[in-house]
Amino acid sequence: MPTLPESKPDDLGVLEKSDVDHGISQVIVPDDRQRYLRNIFDRRVLPLVCMLYVLSYLDRGNIGNAKTAGAQADLGLSSKQWTWVLNAFYITYEIFEWTTMLWKILPAHIFVSVLCVGWGTAAICSGVVSNLAGLAACRAILGICEVMLATGSPFYLSMFYQRHELGLRMAFLLGSSPLANCFASAVAYGITHINSSWADWRWLFVIEGIPTIIIAPFIFFFLPDSPSHARFLTEEEKTLAVERIQMRDTTAKSEVHWHQYLAGLADYKTYVHALIQFAWNYSFASLSNFLPTIINEMGFTSVDAQGLTAPPYFAACLCCVVGALVSDRWGKRGPLIAFFGALSFLGYLMLLVTTKTSVRYAGVFFACCGTFPIVALNLTWVLNNLGSDSKKGASLAVVATVGQLTSFLGSAVFPNSAGPKYTLGCALGCGFCALIVVAALALHFVLARENKKRDRENGPVFADEFLDLSNLGDKHPKFRYFT
Repeated sequence: MPTLPESKPDDLGVLEKSDVDHGISQVIVPDDRQRYLRNIFDRRVLPLVCMLYVLSYLDRGNIGNAKTAGAQADLGLSSKQWTWVLNAFYITYEIFEWTTMLWKILPAHIFVSVLCVGWGTAAICSGVVSNLAGLAACRAILGICEVMLATGSPFYLSMFYQRHELGLRMAFLLGSSPLANCFASAVAYGITHINSSWADWRWLFVIEGIPTIIIAPFIFFFLPDSPSHARFLTEEEKTLAVERIQMRDTTAKSEVHWHQYLAGLADYKTYVHALIQFAWNYSFASLSNFLPTIINEMGFTSVDAQGLTAPPYFAACLCCVVGALVSDRWGKRGPLIAFFGALSFLGYLMLLVTTKTSVRYAGVFFACCGTFPIVALNLTWVLNNLGSDSKKGASLAVVATVGQLTSFLGSAVFPNSAGPKYTLGCALGCGFCALIVVAALALHFVLARENKKRDRENGPVFADEFLDLSNLGDKHPKFRYFT
């Protein structure tokens, strides 16, 4: 391999080196500049995206709290009809999973602010409906808007952060979902103490939908479309922000590289990640929709059940952050996913085998703390190991589409008639968690073997080595996988 000449400082105060044989001119961004830019993105980009995630999961997850607060009874819906209310969200969510690439094609600040208005309006309208059709229609619109945010946000963050930085930021992002559920439970507990002629569940939808409308103008003016379009950076800083992502796709932001897009659809890793997401999403849908009901069936009042769902969700949020920190420092994703899958398995097992309230409530903690960190680690793993933007977009669309299928199952196996143990629902939870453990460990060992093979055939890779992945993606001989 040709050696690069000695680096010299340029007039920006950074280093530049060239490989004439391969026509590569690379700006090397020093550590202090790396920290400076990373801190800017942590202050100006990450909080906005996390806030959007909190609001989206607040508006989607409050359906479980609304059920416990009396929505199903007030509307006169049977368990089967309530399942259709839940599935209305997941049907449209599933249909529009392909929209990941819209984040590459459309200006993010316009696209996302429009989504905020759409899902905030749908959430508020959920509080004034009077029948099955009205509530199902609002949930369907909510699904369309929220899927466009949920599937594109991880891809969006990958444009701002290096691979070893992404895990922690993804944990903050996707850890927002249990935080939102924690907040929703606390809000629901407070709302149930309001003395009003209007039903508690109606106040719940309206109060939690309003902030999404309010934040839309802030998104329009302050969310950057990409590092190169960030108005809070100077021209020199924009250049460094792009150059510090050593492994990148050099196609234009609004351009789709169809060869790499199709490669994403054909890559076996896409489908292993999709299998993990498929197994994980069963637990996510079940816990989001039915956790207040499960706790209510332990013998607590509906009001206390609203409050008792908050601590497990808060603990799950902490686990998301700790898991990501360990994963980023260790440089491995698969073993951590397997660990959390086993933890969730233990939680479902405790719910399945005993009727003792203290043990079952502890099982809820384990199930939540095992379930929620998995999605952050799995989606980060996808973004780490697929080289080009177009391939990432295709893979994320498949992962999200396949993963969402178990939401329909998770919406149907916890009917009121199955309480208090919910044997079928908890048994399926055990099975899906075991599948996560097997799939994550299998992919970990396969990718580790591939890395060793590439090291033998192509030599080691230097940490600051620039790779243009536009054409080859992760098939580039110098690309190394996160395991």
